Amino acid sequence: MENTAELEYSVVGKRLPRKDAIEKVTGKFQCTADIQLPGMLYAKILHSPYSHARIVKIDTSKAEEVPGVKCVLTHLNTKKMHVNWHFGPPLDEVLHYQGEEAAVVAAITPKIAEEALKLIDIEYEVLPAVYDSEEALKPDAPLIHPDYRSDNTFRGYPWQPIGRMDEDGFLRLEYGDINKGLSEADIIVEGDNTNPMQFPISPAPRAVVADWQGDQLTAWIDSQTPNSQMPGIAGYLGIPQSKIRIISHCIGGYGNKQPVKCLYFAALIAKKTGRPVKMQYTREEDFIGTHRRVEFKVHNKVGVKKDGTITGMYSKCIANQGADTGFAFISMGTALVEPFTLLYDFKNSKAEIMGVTTNITSYGAVNGFGAPEGMYGVEKVMDKAAEAIDMDPIEFRLRNCIHYGSPAIEMQQAFNGPKDPVWGVLGPDLDAFRHLIEKCREDANWKEKWKGWHTPAAVNGAKRKGIGFAIGMHHAPYWASSSFVIMNPDGSATVMNNAVEIGQGFKTAVAQVVAESLGISYDKVTPVLSDSAVCGQAFGNVASQGTTSHVYSAKMAADNAREQMLAWAADKMGTTPDQLAAKNNFVYMKENPEKKMSIAEICGANYQIFGTFKNPPISALVDPKSGKIVSSYASTAAIVEVEVDTETGQVKVERMTGVNDVGVAINPDNCENQIDLGMIMAKGWVLNENPVIDRRTGAIMNPNLVDYKINTILDIPDRKDFVGEYVERPYPFGPYGAKGFSETACTAVAPAISNAVYNAIGVRVEDGFISPAAILRALEKKKQGR
Repeated sequence: MENTAELEYSVVGKRLPRKDAIEKVTGKFQCTADIQLPGMLYAKILHSPYSHARIVKIDTSKAEEVPGVKCVLTHLNTKKMHVNWHFGPPLDEVLHYQGEEAAVVAAITPKIAEEALKLIDIEYEVLPAVYDSEEALKPDAPLIHPDYRSDNTFRGYPWQPIGRMDEDGFLRLEYGDINKGLSEADIIVEGDNTNPMQFPISPAPRAVVADWQGDQLTAWIDSQTPNSQMPGIAGYLGIPQSKIRIISHCIGGYGNKQPVKCLYFAALIAKKTGRPVKMQYTREEDFIGTHRRVEFKVHNKVGVKKDGTITGMYSKCIANQGADTGFAFISMGTALVEPFTLLYDFKNSKAEIMGVTTNITSYGAVNGFGAPEGMYGVEKVMDKAAEAIDMDPIEFRLRNCIHYGSPAIEMQQAFNGPKDPVWGVLGPDLDAFRHLIEKCREDANWKEKWKGWHTPAAVNGAKRKGIGFAIGMHHAPYWASSSFVIMNPDGSATVMNNAVEIGQGFKTAVAQVVAESLGISYDKVTPVLSDSAVCGQAFGNVASQGTTSHVYSAKMAADNAREQMLAWAADKMGTTPDQLAAKNNFVYMKENPEKKMSIAEICGANYQIFGTFKNPPISALVDPKSGKIVSSYASTAAIVEVEVDTETGQVKVERMTGVNDVGVAINPDNCENQIDLGMIMAKGWVLNENPVIDRRTGAIMNPNLVDYKINTILDIPDRKDFVGEYVERPYPFGPYGAKGFSETACTAVAPAISNAVYNAIGVRVEDGFISPAAILRALEKKKQGR
């Protein structure tokens, strides 16, 4: 991979083995579902068969009489208070989507609990439902949450409003003067797009284990943000957070891994029964009872001059939030800022987005969380704009892409900042954007394969080859985080941070950065993660900020410990700390490396060296050139080559090339793995992973891995034709110049596929999901001249 950082470290940047590799390949890695405690009960959920209904009567007496049943929960015997990111209580008399929790049974075996569920006598009043976001906005549409709103627009919660939202329910962001920008255009191009939904198929369905020891609750959960669960469960149980210990054993999730309401059920049953409780979802329950990717309906309008200059862009988006989510403001803010405002160096832009509640499953964070959904439409419209002026689509992007000093804004300001937000700038690392576009073009041999507009890359009978290009970006935000580094008497180190290893290599990155800062070997660093009893505050690993926020705080805590080591050693060696360095497990004189002390000797003589660090506020990240706050983003470019069978509509991806900006690669293997994952997930999103929702009943028709087609090794190009690369331009405020980037790779591949299909068949597939049927419909439309 190309290294433009020109930096050399002892540990950072090395292809070292993952800290959790041995446990995973030997099967000894402990998931939440693996935990077994003496006397454990097993809880199972009764899911609503209706997408909108009221429980008129519920009788659990027969279920309670089953030998082995220890507890039954319903809305009649549980607390009526909202919980994290939900409109209502964990169990409610009104059910808002098919699959929502109606009752819970806990028994001594899972089988007994499942049989007892069948004995619950429950009578429903079926209520009117709506599944489409635009239908839900009509005046006569059934209300999803009438206690909170007189319409179905999402405006936050009464206890968590969206500060910048306008009275009409739109969240808006404008830069420059959109009317002026569009009036200066030689050509205006428009496009409408609805992106497909997608389920985040975690390797393991979610699970929770809860156990009380006296008045102390310990909960093992699948969560990428364990700290965020603490206030809700503490409030619901009526106990201080000091009485709760949360440990996260999170495997995968791709943005979505949260315990949902399972944590509340398990903790409450464990309290009532005095026994530990496990609640583990089946694969089907993970489909019907959790979250999926948000559906955006987007209209984009872009103005361009004949020389390729973008004069302005307007975007309007309606988001189908589903029945019950508080994540809405995050994806809305992400889309508002990134694809609609920052992806290009817009001098004039205006974007408005509205969230709408409907009676389908709620949406949550899924790889990209608002960025790929918005870019899927934007990058197709940008291709239209390049075509309208007969410009090579890559040259068009090179002319307009963002760069160091471009106006930028942090996502948080979009939804809760002032009405007139404070604009910062993009840092010098964003000058990687042009470079990675050019590298992607070169690696894919674009100039030879691209034949121009209206000309497929190749034709062989009914089969046509096409090539498509797109760019993308995603935030790598800087959030609150704290870390502790304990130096042990033998010179090894234990680093503690409450963010989570979810499979992306976070534990490895923490260890490499801490080892580098302390000057000790990689094997001497042991990370302790995601345990609220011993780790400080850290929001968790979401939004591609694990590196930018949490690895950063770990690095700075290690720096703090190193300063203490050097201060002690300087006194013993008759010098000053600035004359010393630490490397290869020794502290030595910079001018005379032979004069040294082992770090083990230093730590053994001190009781105790303990490094700490808490991230300062984002206002501390100031660009010295402009004096403005630096907003952290990562960029990507992708080229995809496809073959389309015009007789069957089948699309085969023959080659994918993606180049990504990572700041500095802490571990090249992990970086490449994350890029590969993002590209594969984007390919599945638009070509084979299609959540089929019955728009008459709201039911998910394919909640299994037979009918829901995730990618297998047979569905992706051969390794030689699947190229995920990175370039390095150090992020000025990252740990050794590194920053978050893993979700970025998901943003460009999907529109590149769509643009490649257009290049192959000469007609755009307007459906979000590019199915064979959609291809054939588009070809028929072309044939009829429509």
